[in-house]
Amino acid sequence: MDRVAPETWYAVGFFFSLILGPFFIGLCLMKLYRFYRPKDVPESDENSVSVVSQISAQRDGFFKMYLLGLAVCSPGFYYIYMRFLVHI
Repeated sequence: MDRVAPETWYAVGFFFSLILGPFFIGLCLMKLYRFYRPKDVPESDENSVSVVSQISAQRDGFFKMYLLGLAVCSPGFYYIYMRFLVHI
């Protein structure tokens, strides 16, 4: 561990945060959106609603949350890269 330069650990941390950071931020943003969004008016007055349609309406995939978080985090990642990691 002593033979590795500190910049290498910064780069490793940066690459891990590049994957995990946007995912968790996108997850939080989707949870906030689900909490504060306006209530939907039902289009049809059916007595029974399919369970599968309810589950798929609330399900968000990994890439949807990742891309949303990446859109929010990309200026910060660009700044960190240009400030600290451009010389690696």
